[in-house]
Amino acid sequence: MTTLSQQLELLKQQQEELEKRIQEEKEHKKKLNNEASIERLEALVEPITRNLDYETSNDMYKRKEYTIQYECSMNNYNNSITNYPNGRHGAPPKKRDELEKEEIYVTLIGILKKQDERIKELEKKLG
Repeated sequence: MTTLSQQLELLKQQQEELEKRIQEEKEHKKKLNNEASIERLEALVEPITRNLDYETSNDMYKRKEYTIQYECSMNNYNNSITNYPNGRHGAPPKKRDELEKEEIYVTLIGILKKQDERIKELEKKLG
């Protein structure tokens, strides 16, 4: 009897998880269908952010790993300039494309949100 009740409980848990995922997917699709909105931009950037926040095999998030790599490259570049000021150093190191794009998108979304808030405040004052 306990195995049947345990199985029933497990099935209920799985059902709740599925319902939650279905609801999240519906909300995601709804945001994507709203063609010109901040929510749509957030929904488009979300997979990039999720991927960067994914844990890699060495228990480190991709975002942190990429940031550390960039900082090391930048330190090496700066040391090269300091030690050999008249040498050819090339272009400074660049962040990984995925990290750089995500930072740009998140920054732009933040700016748009602030502007949207200001517009709403002005609309309240005017009308």
